[in-house]
Amino acid sequence: MDATDLVSWQTFASASAGTAGALAGLIIVAISVNVKQILAGSALPARAGSTIAAIAVILVSALAMLIPQQSLVKLGIVVLAFAVIALGFQADAAVRMLRSHDGPSLSRTIPTIVLHVGQLSGVLVGSILLISANPDGLFHVAWGFIAIFIVSLLNAWVLMVEILR
Repeated sequence: MDATDLVSWQTFASASAGTAGALAGLIIVAISVNVKQILAGSALPARAGSTIAAIAVILVSALAMLIPQQSLVKLGIVVLAFAVIALGFQADAAVRMLRSHDGPSLSRTIPTIVLHVGQLSGVLVGSILLISANPDGLFHVAWGFIAIFIVSLLNAWVLMVEILR
């Protein structure tokens, strides 16, 4: 698959970039409305940051997919770089959740951590496949985007509603 074959992914990339931008805006509004409650929690600021970082992976990757004559290898490098950065944010949030004494029990925290770190797995695997010029990486990245959207929506709910309970 050469650069011109990415053209068939442009509709998906455009929809993903637009949706990621809207979701990032929603989460930033949720953070700004509940900033006192978020800052009062020991792990919530990191969780909010990790959510924005994950959405940034979609936004940047989708925009990179729209660059004319983009090769799979170059796309894979961009996707991998941002996914690794987001993984760092997820790891920081995980450590803070585990150390938190004001959050949910450990039995509820572990699945949340697995979900947050796991949401990036499709994008990470896909980016490695793209770097090796394997076009199947695009499907992994696409499913990774969907996983990130789902987890980010759950986090938006937490940051807007659950935090006020």
